Amino acid sequence: MTAKYDYVALKNDLDRYGSSAEPAEVYGFILGFICGGGNLKNTTKTGNFKKILEQFVFCDASINDELFKRLNILSDEILNELLAGEGITIVMPDDDEKIENRMAYIRELACSFMPGVSVTQKQFNHLSRDLNEFIHDLVDISRMDVAAPVAGESDDAVEEDLLVLSDHLGVGAQICFEECAAKLYPKAGGDFIIEDEGSPVKLSAEREEAHAREENYWASRTKGEN
Repeated sequence: MTAKYDYVALKNDLDRYGSSAEPAEVYGFILGFICGGGNLKNTTKTGNFKKILEQFVFCDASINDELFKRLNILSDEILNELLAGEGITIVMPDDDEKIENRMAYIRELACSFMPGVSVTQKQFNHLSRDLNEFIHDLVDISRMDVAAPVAGESDDAVEEDLLVLSDHLGVGAQICFEECAAKLYPKAGGDFIIEDEGSPVKLSAEREEAHAREENYWASRTKGEN
């Protein structure tokens, strides 16, 4: 079985081909682009995927062809995981990386996700309540102070925060994909969440549990800030 493209592979590829872009920037933008309905192939709507990456992520610098091939592997894996409909597992640095670096990675990923979505989704007034809440959460995550843990918070608690944030991003990305992009990829027997004129959507038990974890997390953070 082929190993999944991971954080280390992405970082090594960016370094190998002389790119100054950070893994979170690249991964976050590609994830947002796919979830927002961007096509990985050449289309008149989204333009050339390589040119889009060069413009929005690589500061108009040309992407080495071999690096672009590697990024296509990452993109295909993201798409296939989203199409499975079980919630995407966010590509993260290894656990032995400093906690503040992993939190900074999550923050940068949140910052990079929305520009990717915005390539195809110019207006957001049609989005569901859940997705609008996720977008607001992205703003909160992008403003996190990662220089030091919250006063009195143990290392285990910070690790739990990181786990919840990663889970939240994965669930939110899945919902965004299902609302904005799933129609591009017909799926037999799929169980995609598509809200119809704002009507409530019944979530799976797994997603309900994820939402409960997220609500508890943000409630505790809000309480701690007051």
